[in-house]
Amino acid sequence: MKLRVNLFSAALLPPKQTLSLKHLGISLGSIAALIFVLSAVLWFLQQQQQQQLQVLSQQKQQQQTQADLMQQAILQRQPDTQLQQQVALAQTQWQRRQALLQFLQQQQQQITFFSPVFAHLVKIDRPELWLQQFVLTPHSSSWQGITQQPQSVAVWLQQLASLAQLQGQQFQQIQLQQQEDAPLIEFTLQSTGGTP
Repeated sequence: MKLRVNLFSAALLPPKQTLSLKHLGISLGSIAALIFVLSAVLWFLQQQQQQQLQVLSQQKQQQQTQADLMQQAILQRQPDTQLQQQVALAQTQWQRRQALLQFLQQQQQQITFFSPVFAHLVKIDRPELWLQQFVLTPHSSSWQGITQQPQSVAVWLQQLASLAQLQGQQFQQIQLQQQEDAPLIEFTLQSTGGTP
């Protein structure tokens, strides 16, 4: 009768990797491609808005010139109701163009606001930390993500603090929570106190 004793322990097995080097490379390549595409789209939108701003500026100048000419004609002649209506219409159109021009300028400022943010996030990218979403305004910000190493959140937070759009903001709340089904930690950061 033969007896066998298994001295091999399951603890000696190599740990299973949740994210292989190949998958990590694919993920980083996908993120880089996404950021490149977003930058190209933002640049294209900015160019379009600049062209629209130029056209609107020219139209605004023409409307202003036309309004000035009509105003001079009114001063030189007796009041003509039809001419006054044309002046009122030209002024209304000029005000609308002015409002549209201000709106486009605000949109361009928002695009200009976010372009450096994406560039900075690429610069401070850490392989053990994945940013899932963020909300950034001139007054506050919030960041959510997951990590394998909790200490990397503090390092990333120090690098994030050098972002110019966060100047004047202070992080008021930091939450770390262990996921139940994976060895990952969810983190949430919230800041307030920025100046517009």
